[in-house]
Amino acid sequence: MKLAMTIVANLCLGFSSVVAGAQTTIPLTLFMGKIPAFHASVNGHEGFFLFDTGGGTSVVSPEFARFSGCTPWGQVTGFRMTGERIDFRRCDNAVFDVAGTHLKAPTAGVFDIMTLAPKTTPHLDGSLALDIFTGQVVTLDVSGRTLTIETPESLQARIGNAKEVPARMVRDAEGAALSVDAGVPTAKGMAWMELDSGNDGSFAIGNHIAPLFDLQPDGKEAQPVSFMLGGGIPVKGTARTRNLIMDGNIGEQFFPLWAVTFDLNSGRVWVSPTRAR
Repeated sequence: MKLAMTIVANLCLGFSSVVAGAQTTIPLTLFMGKIPAFHASVNGHEGFFLFDTGGGTSVVSPEFARFSGCTPWGQVTGFRMTGERIDFRRCDNAVFDVAGTHLKAPTAGVFDIMTLAPKTTPHLDGSLALDIFTGQVVTLDVSGRTLTIETPESLQARIGNAKEVPARMVRDAEGAALSVDAGVPTAKGMAWMELDSGNDGSFAIGNHIAPLFDLQPDGKEAQPVSFMLGGGIPVKGTARTRNLIMDGNIGEQFFPLWAVTFDLNSGRVWVSPTRAR
């Protein structure tokens, strides 16, 4: 069970843009030793946020929204990967300041993710997702603990030794959300699995394709699994099989081994090995 699913409820919603000039590197910490996170401020009020590439939308707690001068209104609706519906209010025009860069989220969710977490979980002010980088190119290197906003020049250097994988940009919630799926070739065709830095546990693979990966549907325990992303990138670990509304979800077992570059303008993705491999 991924922590981002437990805490953030896989809130697949949101939209934003970035104002950035030169290449910018955002230092990361690992929340509870696994999930990338960083500090950011809104209107001078600093908060601590997960960075969840599978979250879809950036969300802030009601308390942080109040401190930052954001007024919640309306409703946004999304779905967890198991199909459970999630409704929450929205907060417009939030600008997150981090590492000298302004990351704009015209529509952010207002939701207290701590209400879904165990009481011993360290405090979070929310979760930031790929929506705050709409139209930009970013590289997540969990092993190196960096999140880099690329320039055209740095992108060319970055992908020189990287491999491109088939990718789809996913815009749920009436086009507001932003997440990315990677293509996984199977004997029947291309499966599409969400790249989810917020997943701190086993991969999740839908019952509907589990046999293609030699997995037992609705397995009570995590099962060993090994497969390849398109482009010849090996993925190995354990997977839980469940009734999903997507083909699968790739998380914590993958990200420490590969730096992932998301071109959120053209919809392309590259991966390169990290020092952890």
